[in-house]
Amino acid sequence: MTRTLTALADRMVDGLVPKATAHAAAACYSVSCYCRGIELYKKTCCDFEACGPCRYHSRAC
Repeated sequence: MTRTLTALADRMVDGLVPKATAHAAAACYSVSCYCRGIELYKKTCCDFEACGPCRYHSRAC
């Protein structure tokens, strides 16, 4: 009886919870967006994701 209940519970969990999958680590890099005066703005982009917003990086234009 315990085995039956355990097997049933396992099947229910398998149906509700997504399976874990392995992905290669995404390579991320910085991309220059624009300069405003002497302030440089950059955004971060990763291989399998959309780029993030442009943000202040440094005073190096």
